[in-house]
Amino acid sequence: MTPAVSVAAAALILSLNVAICAAAPEFIWSGLLVALAHPSWADLVSALLIGLNLAFFVEPAMERLRDWLGSAGSPASHERRPRNLLFTASLSLAFAVVSVCLHDAMVAFVSGRGEADATHQTALVAGVTLIIAWAIVPFAVTLAWLSLGCRWLRAPLGIIAAASPGLSGWLFSWPAQVVITTAIPCWLILGFGYHRITKPPKRHDLTRCWRIAARVGALWLAVALLFDAVLGLFHVEHWNLYESAHSFFIDARFYLGWTMGLALAPLPHCRAVNEAAPHPG
Repeated sequence: MTPAVSVAAAALILSLNVAICAAAPEFIWSGLLVALAHPSWADLVSALLIGLNLAFFVEPAMERLRDWLGSAGSPASHERRPRNLLFTASLSLAFAVVSVCLHDAMVAFVSGRGEADATHQTALVAGVTLIIAWAIVPFAVTLAWLSLGCRWLRAPLGIIAAASPGLSGWLFSWPAQVVITTAIPCWLILGFGYHRITKPPKRHDLTRCWRIAARVGALWLAVALLFDAVLGLFHVEHWNLYESAHSFFIDARFYLGWTMGLALAPLPHCRAVNEAAPHPG
């Protein structure tokens, strides 16, 4: 694989990584609402049984396999620290049960479980639509950041990133109000991210940008809440940035996911892009 292809693949994978993380909280939340609409003891017992198998068989087997694969060039990796078995087993079981419950929630969402008028096909379309709608902006913004080292890509990808809120609104028929409340903070994140990424020594380390997404998202939500409260005092609610608490928390979950996506971005790919890409200018 040529360096150019490797860099392009790394940039696309990183952008998709961040985009999926941005969409994940709303996807999981929608699934939890469906799953919790009709809870049952059978669901809880099945989650516990699957969690037991994951915690005491699958996870230890995968951990041992990682140890074996990583020990080829590192004899010291054979040494294993003694662990508190009660703590380890409890933690593994807790993570396994939570993972199973989240998986069940997401499956419930895309299968239309608990909704009489929903079919598997319509629920699956709803799930795909949600992921794409939420992923477009973070994907375009991340790709624009990673293209800063390429003269002939950074301008067009930057324009696409700036236009991505409008593109999403057009594709999914968002009201103008939703497009505006998406575009303003996303433009701020894009602009501040450009400034942060071009600062030495790690231009393309996306983990430097998670604070930008977190701060801009939190500040925007606080300002929007204050703005809507002031409008409410003068009884001009039709100018509100958010029509309801539901729409407000939708955006809160979006910025949370975007922040986590940037914070969890795989560093080796970031460094590969950073080393291979030419300096801006």
